[in-house]
Amino acid sequence: MAAALCAFSCTSLIEEWQPVFTFKYQDGAAFQPVDMDSQVNCTIAQLKALYTKHGKPQQIDENLIIKGQVTTSDEDGNVYREIYIQDATGGLDVKIGRSSSYDDFKVGQIVYIKCYGLVIGEYGYKSGNYGGPGLLQLGYVGDGWADFTSGVTEVQPEYETAYIDLLPLVNKHIFRGKILPESERIQPAENLRGADLTKDEHVGKLVKLKNVKYGNSVGGKEIFCLFYPDPNLNHTKNEAWNRVFLSSPTTRVSGTDYTFGITTWALTKLRFQTLVKSGIWDDMTMGDYSVKDGVVTAGKDANGNTTIATRLTDMANFGYERLYKTVILEHPGAQSVSHYFMYDGTEVQVRTSGYARFADVAIPTDVRDGSKTVDLIGILSRYQGSAQFTILDVTYSGTSDSLIK
Repeated sequence: MAAALCAFSCTSLIEEWQPVFTFKYQDGAAFQPVDMDSQVNCTIAQLKALYTKHGKPQQIDENLIIKGQVTTSDEDGNVYREIYIQDATGGLDVKIGRSSSYDDFKVGQIVYIKCYGLVIGEYGYKSGNYGGPGLLQLGYVGDGWADFTSGVTEVQPEYETAYIDLLPLVNKHIFRGKILPESERIQPAENLRGADLTKDEHVGKLVKLKNVKYGNSVGGKEIFCLFYPDPNLNHTKNEAWNRVFLSSPTTRVSGTDYTFGITTWALTKLRFQTLVKSGIWDDMTMGDYSVKDGVVTAGKDANGNTTIATRLTDMANFGYERLYKTVILEHPGAQSVSHYFMYDGTEVQVRTSGYARFADVAIPTDVRDGSKTVDLIGILSRYQGSAQFTILDVTYSGTSDSLIK
């Protein structure tokens, strides 16, 4: 009887807690594209033209609505928390702040953006030598800018725009239209030979650069990579003691290899750790390193040590005293890398995120030694007055076989 009672009770208990389905699963809410063509009253070029002064993000206080076609996907990881859109007048970086957005914003999809309350700002502007305009972005006003423009603070913030980020805010401003068939989608612009790649009319657009050769403008190999020994501490341009630059000297030397052992498109966390441990970067210095009249005037510890393998962190800045190399290995991470290529006499920084799926893919030896050229498909960008490029695909010139997928 006890056994029978137990069996009955256990069976009843199991049945009591079984889920009861009173509805049918759907495939998810059916996507209903909107059509707001009649409300569009501004082009991308007209919107970008509202930004008229470097260092002064432009708040949009009019009911402007733009329409564009999505030209990028973040599925491969080289475009992160943003989408690029394009119309007949130009391209634009939209800082939506959402990861894995390829589920919601498809390549070839029409989007409408209500711009009231958003900001057009600039990323990557630098004045003086080796400087120039950056990339215009659409988002919310950057952290600290309200206090700076009102005079409450005196230090100009580093970023003019912030991510829209929160889903209710994204839905307030960005509306998804129909997904166009491939035959109607924007194709990469190819007729750019002889053009100034840094002009606003080209920046932000989907392009294909043909017959691109590895190397910089003086015939050398060069990369650029910026990382932070302790990323948990401040690491803006005002905290140069927490920044390491892998790049060539200001005066480039023809034929010199400034790739620092980096032969892949970017650095995953594991590859970054491996290179640091190998000692190949032991002679690197921090961003505060400076020399005047042959004497090191900054960038050294109390014992005069200057490199990451010998210099100790400063207690006042870090709160601890350890070798920089030790600190770097305690905080490893994936790192973005820009490789320099030449296109029609113009030097182009080809940028890849350390989180891209192809970050650890090697750049073929015959590309790195200049014996073969490549065709680059991606977004043309601009940083400190120079052409920059975000890769979407790479092939040997004249072929369709991808080198990164």
